[in-house]
Amino acid sequence: MNTFVENALTRKPLRLVRKQAHCSDETSRYTAVPIFDTETPVKPTPTTTAQQPSHRGGGGGGGGDGAPLRHMSLLDLVFFGIGTTIGSGVFVLAGVVAHNYAGPSASISYLIAGCVAALSGLPYAELSAAFPLDGSTYSYAYITLGEVFAVMASLCQTLEYGGASAAVARSWGSKFVDWVHEGRDQSNNPLPSGLEKFLQPGYGINPMGAIIALLCTLLLLLGVKESKMTTNVVSAAKVSLIVFMIVAGFLLASGVFPNSENNPASFSNLSPFVPPEFGSSGIIDGSSILFFAFLGFDQICNLSGEAKNPVKDVPRAVVLTLMIDGVVYMLAALALTAMVPYADISTVSAFPRAFGANGVKWAETLTAIGEIVTLPLVVLTGIQSQTRLFFAMSKDKLVPQFLGKLTFSDSRTCCGVGEKKEDTIGNLSANVKFCGTVIVILACFVPFQYIESLISAGALFLFSLTDICLLMIRYKCPSQSFLGNLSEVDDSASIFSIATVREQLSLGRLLILLNVFPFLSGVCFAFIPIASVKYSLAAVFALLTICVTVYIHRYCPEASSTRFAFEGDGYGIGKPRFRTPLVPFLPALGIFANWFMLANVGWQGIVMLVVYLFLGVVVYGGFCSGRSLTSEYESNDITTNLLPGRSSPTSSVVSSPLQEALLSGGEWEDETNGGRRDLNSDLSEIETSKSIIKFV
Repeated sequence: MNTFVENALTRKPLRLVRKQAHCSDETSRYTAVPIFDTETPVKPTPTTTAQQPSHRGGGGGGGGDGAPLRHMSLLDLVFFGIGTTIGSGVFVLAGVVAHNYAGPSASISYLIAGCVAALSGLPYAELSAAFPLDGSTYSYAYITLGEVFAVMASLCQTLEYGGASAAVARSWGSKFVDWVHEGRDQSNNPLPSGLEKFLQPGYGINPMGAIIALLCTLLLLLGVKESKMTTNVVSAAKVSLIVFMIVAGFLLASGVFPNSENNPASFSNLSPFVPPEFGSSGIIDGSSILFFAFLGFDQICNLSGEAKNPVKDVPRAVVLTLMIDGVVYMLAALALTAMVPYADISTVSAFPRAFGANGVKWAETLTAIGEIVTLPLVVLTGIQSQTRLFFAMSKDKLVPQFLGKLTFSDSRTCCGVGEKKEDTIGNLSANVKFCGTVIVILACFVPFQYIESLISAGALFLFSLTDICLLMIRYKCPSQSFLGNLSEVDDSASIFSIATVREQLSLGRLLILLNVFPFLSGVCFAFIPIASVKYSLAAVFALLTICVTVYIHRYCPEASSTRFAFEGDGYGIGKPRFRTPLVPFLPALGIFANWFMLANVGWQGIVMLVVYLFLGVVVYGGFCSGRSLTSEYESNDITTNLLPGRSSPTSSVVSSPLQEALLSGGEWEDETNGGRRDLNSDLSEIETSKSIIKFV
């Protein structure tokens, strides 16, 4: 049991992190756009790319034959983020919330939901700049918390990526069948019995959902360039379609176009802005639903390993995606409620029916077709994100290593036209086939109404875990800060003494309280039937959450140096990376919002999440514990001398691989220059790697 706990709490050492980030050799995937010298990019030659693929990403540490070259620009990342987020949030949820919860004030619900999403989005942005690795929260948790937390993060990411992709594919399949039937009904031409049986075989089987998931998988197998181009084109088309819907809706409401008296479009539909039957509680209830319209921005961080300039571009892409989503969603909600009175808005196909109600049949058809064409992009990006997660895990030997195998296609032309070009990026073909096959099966046979709450709960738990990772790298243990040498503490002192309290309140225990109190507040609010008791207990636990946050702010000094050690080799020197503002209050507020909303998902979702994570940890303990690449590094005791040509800081100052990862370049002895730069005052003395064991 002790061995399992030690393996579960093992953090990834810096040397392994550096190798997997491909910062330590000139033949890695960074050579396409080298980050050591951004002024003189080195193009990979056909010899090093096609004939010798083993040199491209050999820093993976045993996780396959390499990794795709860095090829994604800021524009590519933003289009990817838009592709993962904007979809049902406009085409479906806008109508549901406007009709059932908030009326015209649905735009305010979108604003609140966007602010809650930003509470976790900003920590994602900072962590992606600090650790530019594949895997997103999986990698952040592995470096800051330990292996078992990384496994739990990967389980929740699988729900958000693979599970949600299958759910969207099924939703698309149902929409496609409804659209076909609606067209046939209007033409009084019923479908042939054989085709009807294929489209709706019954027993919960969704053939069209499986077909669209299969097509997305085949597109990913064509190559990274092809899937990236498709993502960019479809994302641009999706945004253009939504802009058209917004502008057309406002023009109809303004009366610019000729409009009959029977057409409902009018700005008077926006009054009352907050319908009395819904009130402010309806706005809040609507925002809890619309929060999931912003899910997907974290998938951008999952592609940090393929970004040309991850430290700069990934945080910008996350922030830009959230801003674009928020503006588009709010304007779309206003345009929709201006076109049709909120009581008449369709909860199935809001915008097409709104245009139809105003007699603009061509716009109704255009928006219906546009929804059918652009929605599969969410499936495509979800499958792609799932493959990158498994790729990161395969490098750590936590999943089979064939999922990290990189393949290169033969020379080919585009559609048989043009000059033949070598595949210089590579593709995770085996990974794509595996993930695609599983998602096709799920989309075809699994009714997702039973596990939608599981996916929602998993995403909220994942966001809280990310906020914890940020606080772990930002703050020191209060006992170290106020007690000095712990060996000098009087063990006979009263348990109520200030010194004893500060000794026992380690950063780990504070973070546990910071997660437990919000969850208890949400549980009281969701499950206690007596109103006075419900609100009182929820407020008490909220107040305790504030107290813990203030304690961290006052008594846990912020680490003065949190720059990732990549800067020691010239990575981003002179270029300050993104830092989340208002820490610890902003991530603490995000943790509270996430746990509060998780408690209100429903007891079924909570139970399913606990069982799901428990089974995942059991499988990890039986098949992966002690066999990961990190365990091999720990057993071989090669966590010293981490930087080529440099020695490690003195052991009396540095106490964990995480601390070493957060040291800036000036805190190392430069052997090549034969001198030591005395910057010990900037050292970040955070908790040792054994501090997590003291959580309880």
